[in-house]
Amino acid sequence: MRIIFALIVSGFLLSLNSCCIFTPPEESPQVTKIGIIIPKSGKRAFSGRKSLDGIFLAHDQINRKGPVRGKLIKLVIMDNNSSVKGSRKAMQILVKKHKVKLVIAACSTANALAIKPIAAKAKVPVLLTISTGNVVTERNPYMFRCCFSDDSQARAMAAFAYNNKVYTDVGVLLDLNGQVTYRRDLGRAFAAEFKNSLGRTVKEIGYQSGTKDFTSQIKEFKKSKVAAIFAPSDVPDAGIILKQARENGLSKVFLGSDGWDHSELFDYCGPNPGTCFLTSMFAPESSLPGVKEFVISIKALTGAMPEPDTAQAYDALNITVKALMLSKPGTDIRSGLYKIKNYPGVTGTTSIDAGGDAQKAIFIKKIIKKADKKFGFKLIKTIYPK
Repeated sequence: MRIIFALIVSGFLLSLNSCCIFTPPEESPQVTKIGIIIPKSGKRAFSGRKSLDGIFLAHDQINRKGPVRGKLIKLVIMDNNSSVKGSRKAMQILVKKHKVKLVIAACSTANALAIKPIAAKAKVPVLLTISTGNVVTERNPYMFRCCFSDDSQARAMAAFAYNNKVYTDVGVLLDLNGQVTYRRDLGRAFAAEFKNSLGRTVKEIGYQSGTKDFTSQIKEFKKSKVAAIFAPSDVPDAGIILKQARENGLSKVFLGSDGWDHSELFDYCGPNPGTCFLTSMFAPESSLPGVKEFVISIKALTGAMPEPDTAQAYDALNITVKALMLSKPGTDIRSGLYKIKNYPGVTGTTSIDAGGDAQKAIFIKKIIKKADKKFGFKLIKTIYPK
């Protein structure tokens, strides 16, 4: 388990921006400690690196403005090793040893579930940046998120597929593993929305987590009359599914989830991903206030365009500071989180409801071939919450 303190964050930014952030000693009463749980190692390290970029930028900008309620923000960043065990251990250390005021967790739904009971027991709120699983905020007043939920993105993609593309018959590639809540629950939510709300046909075909051979499922879809296939997944599996589908002559449209939206997808999908649409949490080409400046800052910091993980983490730390300002001194920061209404972040306007969930827009993107002949994502529609 590795711990990286805010002093390292300041040093990182110093080397890139020729600036220095004053970081008080660890036990200084002049700081508010915010815990960060993030995958810096393991299979999700690529996501963690992007999230840290957003956190580093937000932290720099926040502390440049001066103290928040008389205190500077100090980050205690812990690597969860992309695992349930690592997430649980990181949360325990943050609440017991460092006594943080809040934890920002940039992790998967499975890892969010691992820290959920610890948050409740320690009475330390958690703000999730990319954990979309419906269950992570249920029946726990200490779990919050600033991203959309699986139910929300299922409704958005179903509506887009039917109303905008007029796909009347669709398939769902469904993970049958009872432990993999993200792929399983999102697939079921999409199927239910398409059948119950739109009254259309859905063909569900399952597979077991861990498989790298989707040939039999692809052949079954190929023989069916479905026009589009919803495949809730993440990298690298989403890319592997696409590659095998096209290699086996399946030319039908694929509909993806937010887990597809990583540039690493194109390392796995092969030279012909075909027609694909997906849900997303952030669009760098958006005209939303602050997005242009954010993109410029991240490109200066990293040399690359920001991705959803980066933007969500950036908004999460800024929302945390806003919640600190909205809560009364000496009271639980949760009171401030519940007051987050129409917060104008780079990922869109965020409002946190009574259940700790974020009500916000969902971006629909299409996979395209860019001018440089490389594949990328293009924003084609924004779906706002009703």
